Amino acid sequence: MKIIAFTKQKPELNHPLEDSYKYSKKNSEIVVAVADGITRDLVNNKYPNPSPAKNAADICCKIFIKTKSLEMCNKEIGKLNKKYNHNQDYLQNDFWACVGVGGVIKDYKLSYEFITDCGVAVFNKKGELKFRTSNECPNSKGSIDEDIKKRGHTSFKTPEGRKLIRSFYRNNPKNPLSYGALTGEKNAEHYIRKGESKLNRGDYVLFYSDGFLSIIYSEDFNISKQFNNLESYFDRNVGKIDGGEGTLVAVKLN
Repeated sequence: MKIIAFTKQKPELNHPLEDSYKYSKKNSEIVVAVADGITRDLVNNKYPNPSPAKNAADICCKIFIKTKSLEMCNKEIGKLNKKYNHNQDYLQNDFWACVGVGGVIKDYKLSYEFITDCGVAVFNKKGELKFRTSNECPNSKGSIDEDIKKRGHTSFKTPEGRKLIRSFYRNNPKNPLSYGALTGEKNAEHYIRKGESKLNRGDYVLFYSDGFLSIIYSEDFNISKQFNNLESYFDRNVGKIDGGEGTLVAVKLN
């Protein structure tokens, strides 16, 4: 098996990297984790650096490699918030948080877990898509932006709007438009999805953060053709990143 992993960031992005990845390879088992830290509010008109979002993403990847469980990742992020984030306010002191995907590849079987818009895809040896996880990003169940306009006459661009979204739509199973994030809250577990997929020789398994969605699923992208120069391909297409950054861990099966 061969593994290629990297994070790319748009050159114009003016804040620190907040994605993280980690993988381990022991005998015939590969464990992979990718996490995307939740964007922070400015503090005194500056973006926090180091970013608490990066801390959460790093912890998520570290713990998944050890436990193979996003539930355990969420619990560790909860401990992080309890220790360092004493005045949680859904704004400058919002939960240190991330979304993520993790998986185990063993005996030509993929066991995976993901939350929100990180995901995993399987392509065959010709580069044809065999399987992908769903994208459960905010607004995937309907427009949160339109809903908060009706409720509060506000938007995500305002502090009031961000506080409303983070407190009423995030990790709130009672809200039909809700979405998940690993904040340490127990309700986050409601949004963790799990599954399995059979694999074959020559398959490619791609774990990614949402920044690379439009590149990976573009008609121009064929993993079987680009794999040997994969990082260079993404360097050439860095302008197509959704948001500011993206992460990929690609595994080719023998």
